[in-house]
Amino acid sequence: MGIVATAGCVGAGSKPDPLLAPQPFYTVMGEIALTRHEPRVAALQYQAAAEGTLDPSLLQRATQVAAETLQPSIAAVVSARWISVQPNSLDAHHAAARAALALFRIDESAAHYRVVLQTSPDGTDAAFTRLGTELGSVDNAFGARQLADKLAQAFPSSAAARQLQGFAQLRADDPAAAVRSFTSALALKPAAGAADAGAQAEASAQAEASAQADADRELAQALARARISAGDVEAPLAEFQARLDRDGTPANRLDYALLLLSAQRDDAALEQLAILARAPEAAPVALRLLGIVEYQQGKFDAAGMRFTELLRTGKFLDDAFYYLGLIAEKHDDPERALRLYAQVQTGEYFVSTLLRAATILQNHGDAPAADQLLDRLVDDTPEQAPEIFAARARIYADAGDIERGLQVLDWGVLQYPDNVDVHYALAATYEQAGRVPEALRELSALAKARPEDPAALNALGYTLADHDKQLSHARALIERAHAAAPKNAAILDSMGWVRFRQGNAEQALPYLSEAYADDRGGDIAAHLGEVQWTLGHQDEADRIWSAAAIVDPDNRLLKSTRQRMHSLK
Repeated sequence: MGIVATAGCVGAGSKPDPLLAPQPFYTVMGEIALTRHEPRVAALQYQAAAEGTLDPSLLQRATQVAAETLQPSIAAVVSARWISVQPNSLDAHHAAARAALALFRIDESAAHYRVVLQTSPDGTDAAFTRLGTELGSVDNAFGARQLADKLAQAFPSSAAARQLQGFAQLRADDPAAAVRSFTSALALKPAAGAADAGAQAEASAQAEASAQADADRELAQALARARISAGDVEAPLAEFQARLDRDGTPANRLDYALLLLSAQRDDAALEQLAILARAPEAAPVALRLLGIVEYQQGKFDAAGMRFTELLRTGKFLDDAFYYLGLIAEKHDDPERALRLYAQVQTGEYFVSTLLRAATILQNHGDAPAADQLLDRLVDDTPEQAPEIFAARARIYADAGDIERGLQVLDWGVLQYPDNVDVHYALAATYEQAGRVPEALRELSALAKARPEDPAALNALGYTLADHDKQLSHARALIERAHAAAPKNAAILDSMGWVRFRQGNAEQALPYLSEAYADDRGGDIAAHLGEVQWTLGHQDEADRIWSAAAIVDPDNRLLKSTRQRMHSLK
């Protein structure tokens, strides 16, 4: 009982001294901390246990705990110890690579991934395929892109490396670079039928051929999407339309519709999806996309009909209930929204759904129920705890209790000191509270720790520009971010906004227009409308603001900008 009691006194930010207790003490305390939902304590306890050991299994467990509790700094230290004991362990190098990527230490991450790729038992290409899946799921898209660039340099003759690079570049909003990488991947691929399939069983050969066909189709679709995003619109669309005309399969029609969406030809895409929805085997996918596009266009009743029909198919149920809940909120029916959100059980929208439900409870006088829901959400989905901390703070701040929001984020930073989302949320809440110096201090620390991260550079540059501070420095930061991610809507918005703050509304307009074409959110609409108004295009500004208000009616910046500009009329 005394040991358990003293374990609770271990600070979340301090490392226990391994000389004070035998090794088993720390592993036991680490497991107790896990059961008590104390991630930072658990990782620190296991780090202490790992410092003096030569046991690979303990080092593996310590690394696993650090990774699962979202403590990449600790994972990096412990995995380095593991590699010193087991230099040839692919698992150890893989863990070290993932930790370094989370910390935006790209060179270090690439060095460890090269070991994994070069010595993978099933070959480098198979390892690249797995890595592609892994990088596709990480939030750090800019870091993943820089990592993929380095790995492509290290494996210049690998088609799989170029393909990985292309997908990473596309996710990081550099479609022109992605076009080059995908084209190179196609050139490096062996000719169809080059492999000798005669020695294999027929079923195995057919399965391999089918998998290869799917991979080739995915690559062709990605190349076309990258070309469209880079400005070469007509040729890819004509190519895929001709393919559809030759063979009107649901797969070809879906590919064509997705490219039309990439080209921002939503009405044409909706026509193709409506045709696709009449094919029973393709109806669920088509109805889901139809509903999402119509929701984004502000056609809530039409979208509601799509998602209701989707429910009848028995597919994508969680997605349908989530969007139907959002639509109920748009119709000012919180009780119905809560009932619909309660039907979401799993999937990519699960956490977002419960956060929406907590917001409704908070805003409609049931704060204790909201707190209970948020507490349970952290316990049930610890891998998304930083996101939940950030959202919880925003819920409190938007409800008028900014200090409580800051307390939540202070605790979040203590538990997850390496997580950038919590730091961004802390900076945003400081700014909302009018504490701009603290916000800038937080963002400056992030930019210093991650000097090659476009997101960190843009966040600091935009905040400086928005408060008319150090505009030349702000512009330099944003331009560095833009060079790395030239098609990113947030960075394009910042490129325009800093020019507007410098008094160059004409220069600002094309950047903001391009940003708004990709993201119709309220913040970008507010900026674009203000620039249009300043240039004397008041009717166009009002049109932009009105359209954005349909989709993002609660956006504070949109409301305040519109009111401020009209007061000057």
